Amino acid sequence: ILPPAHHQAFVRHRLEEAFRVALAGHPHPLPVLAYARLTHRSSGRFLSQDDLVQTIGVSAALGATGVVLWGDLSFSSSEKKCWHLHDYLVGTLGPYVINTTRAAMACSHQRCHGHGRCARRDPGQIEAFLHLRPDGSFGDWKSFSCRCYWGWAGPTCQERRPGPKEAA
Repeated sequence: ILPPAHHQAFVRHRLEEAFRVALAGHPHPLPVLAYARLTHRSSGRFLSQDDLVQTIGVSAALGATGVVLWGDLSFSSSEKKCWHLHDYLVGTLGPYVINTTRAAMACSHQRCHGHGRCARRDPGQIEAFLHLRPDGSFGDWKSFSCRCYWGWAGPTCQERRPGPKEAA
């Protein structure tokens, strides 16, 4: 088990390798999905707010297409456990995912004209996250550059790039 100080670096390096592989031999990068457990394997405790930042938050900040959260059937083994999961989804996980998703969408629209996703300019800039401010306002996204979606190019994804069928 890694000490908490190394969690973000672990996630970052795994995702950087996935991005490298996604670019290899492709004219446009393939989508990269991060995977995370909802609970700590050793204790079964749900991820804390800080754990969510180090998993979902880092994945979003690095430009992952999404995050797959997984667990096992123990979440539904009793009514009490179902309510515990419900409380976690409503009180911790849901609000964090909504905040990060809204921030990622805002950055995409403001920085990438809605034609790309934001990713840290410097993957090692560990304080740069796609989070809304506590008052709900957007950031300035200076620490982020664009990863353009298929069919778009340029530093802010404003240039149309014809797809294979359009180019023929």
